[in-house]
Amino acid sequence: MSFALGFATAFLVLAALFALRVRRWRRWRRGAYGASGMARGEGRFASGGRWMFRGLFARLDTSPAQEKVLVEEAAAVREALAGLRAEWAAARGELADLLASVDLDAARVDAVLASREAKLAEVRARRARRKQRETRRPSLPAG
Repeated sequence: MSFALGFATAFLVLAALFALRVRRWRRWRRGAYGASGMARGEGRFASGGRWMFRGLFARLDTSPAQEKVLVEEAAAVREALAGLRAEWAAARGELADLLASVDLDAARVDAVLASREAKLAEVRARRARRKQRETRRPSLPAG
């Protein structure tokens, strides 16, 4: 009887530990601990993604001001790409509706694609301006 009681107690303890581990893992995956806050800059990663560049900053030996500029640029690129992703998802839905209709209106298809291409051209122009600014900046002194 004592062996069975000990076995049952050990089994219940292990089951409880497993259940707590699964619960903690699910909460982490859902974002209760800030795991999903990477893109939004909240929770545990409120530094704005600086932790992602930690290795890069160490290799480049950057100053905090340079790190701030790099993180801001990365955030701007992330926001621009998120906006483009949302725009193209909306365009995909509009194109699906247009293609599902009985009569295909080429002008409407062109209008949907032209508006999205204009947004893409805007992002490309912003990227080109940024590259132009970077080429005009003096390089950092070595050492």
